[in-house]
Amino acid sequence: MMIEPVEKIILETRLRVWVACSAGGSGILAHAMVGKHDGDYMESRGTALAFAHSVLYKIGLSSSHKDLPTPQILVNTAAEVINDPEHVYLLCTIWRCLPEGVEICSVGTNSVLVFEGDSIREVITPHSVSAILQSQGRQSNDPKYGMYTTHALGHRNGCSMEDVRIARIPLLSTTTIAIIADRRLADDIIQHAVSQNELPSFIESWDSPGKRIRTSVLISL
Repeated sequence: MMIEPVEKIILETRLRVWVACSAGGSGILAHAMVGKHDGDYMESRGTALAFAHSVLYKIGLSSSHKDLPTPQILVNTAAEVINDPEHVYLLCTIWRCLPEGVEICSVGTNSVLVFEGDSIREVITPHSVSAILQSQGRQSNDPKYGMYTTHALGHRNGCSMEDVRIARIPLLSTTTIAIIADRRLADDIIQHAVSQNELPSFIESWDSPGKRIRTSVLISL
């Protein structure tokens, strides 16, 4: 039996143009970077929307794609929708509800946290410079390194399906999955041991020096 989750989507519209789409137990949070002219809001949003709609169609409605793994669908779709691979690339996190739980696939700077009772664990770390530094035992207090992605979809040097990060999470009545766009927010949630009940209000009231991005997706039963 397919699970039917409840999704709460929080979009920060003033900064980096993330788009979110959800249908039939699957959804996607996507952002298009338009290289040398990333200030082009309409082009960024249009590319991200085209990508998001096509991915959701393929994983939910297209019989010709039903046997393809989700990472392959992401890589193929990015190549189809981007007409300027020199300067345009995509970041995304997709969730897909299956009978055994939720499959999460991610490329880029998003973090994925799972709340189970009183515990918080990170199941997907971002493709970012700060994550690489941390894995090497080095620390950086500069938040910009959390925004610099090391992998992306569709660029001429874009990632392969093997680079897509995957987590499969049983979704129980005590489980909440959080997809977080800003690494500083994810760090604050972990540091303050925010509970599931407090999570939505913590995100919405979160304030941080400089630019902040509260864009998040919360998934629960």
